[in-house]
Parts: sequence; structure tokens; C-alpha cells
Amino acid sequence: MYLTKWDPFETLANLEDDMGRIFDRHRSLNQNKSTNLRASWLPVVDIHEDPEGFYFDMEAPGLNKENFDVHVEDGVLSIKGERKSINEDKAKNYHRVEREYGTFARSFSLPETADTEKVNAEYVNGILHIKIGKKEAAKPKKIDVSVK
Repeated sequence: MYLTKWDPFETLANLEDDMGRIFDRHRSLNQNKSTNLRASWLPVVDIHEDPEGFYFDMEAPGLNKENFDVHVEDGVLSIKGERKSINEDKAKNYHRVEREYGTFARSFSLPETADTEKVNAEYVNGILHIKIGKKEAAKPKKIDVSVK
């Protein structure tokens, strides 16, 4: 028999993320029923950390760096942008459009160990990579043990 450690706060955080996406998609679909276009979309983001910093990788293919507005203020990373609709091109006769278009906005609370003076963002192959360094005090330090 195996015991699994259950973290109710992690489960609640995952549920909150899922519900936020569902509500955002429902709202955007209802706003534009007559045109069958979505007013907003949410690009997916992977977040991880290592001893050097925090990393945010946002999947947003088909954009240019000018389409992004990235800010860090009061301990919050905000990413906003827009993907223009291809339906604006009347010369093409589209049979199906499944990609999402419109504006998007994502915000993430940063831990106190994040150094908001050390932020780097680059857009490579459809992924926006953002690195936020850690404060020096937050980095792990190896302590040598001496023998006497």
C-alpha cells in the first residue's frame, strides 16, 4: 500500500487556474456570438525556477516583439499583447479558422526573492522567454565544513 501526500492548497491553486481559463473562454465566446470571433485568448505559460532565477515561457506563435507589453510592478509580472485576426484579410477565402485571436493579458505574482532589476525577455520561435533573477540573499550558498 502506498501513501500519497495530498496538498489541498496545490489542488485549490490548480482548480483556480482551470476555472479562470474556463470563465475567460466562456466570456470571450459570448461576447462575439454573432461574428464567431473570439475577443480574447490566453496563451499558455510554463513557469519554473533554478538557483539563478525564475523562468516564464509563454507560447504565442505568429507574433512580433512589438505585439508584447511586458511590465514588472509592485511584485507582479504582467504580459499583455494582441494577435490580429486573419479574417481582416478579405482577399483569402478561409474555410476554417481554429487559431485564437485578439488581446490577451496574463499576470503573475512574484515571490519576494525575485530581483525585479534583473529581468530579461526574448521572443524565439514563437515562445516568449522571460527570466527574472533572484536576489543574492535568496541564492543557496555552499558552506564548507572544516575539520579541527
